[in-house]
Amino acid sequence: MKIIYAVSVLFLVLSCDALPMTNPVYRPYPSASSSGSSTNENQEFTSLMQKDAINKKRVTAEVLTYLLNDTDPKDLSTAAVIENTSNCNIILRLVGINSDEIYNLPIARHSKNQFVVKKGSYTLKSKICGANYYSQKNLSDPLILKLSN
Repeated sequence: MKIIYAVSVLFLVLSCDALPMTNPVYRPYPSASSSGSSTNENQEFTSLMQKDAINKKRVTAEVLTYLLNDTDPKDLSTAAVIENTSNCNIILRLVGINSDEIYNLPIARHSKNQFVVKKGSYTLKSKICGANYYSQKNLSDPLILKLSN
């Protein structure tokens, strides 16, 4: 009888999502405005993707150089490769903690995008299909990040 009771309690705990999540994603309660990106964010994403496409071959070559070679401590920049496996287009916002650096990086749904960023400590924020992503990272080596909903 004790075994049945223990299994029942374990089942209830696991099915109620009472255990803490191990990833840094905060999922708010659903509301009418959290069903997806706002119109302003969609327009910003489109604009950022157009700007991103301008020098994409050069940026891709720079990113590959950072990824394939040893990290030079004297170099002021590094690579960031972001994979978006969600069903939504996202804008990853990097804000320098001790600097004035701000990057708004567009990543289309189910794709990757790569960028060159200055080394330093950053706060990373994004909305991924209505869920808020927040993290802090020190970028001294190339960053490879996978985001999903």
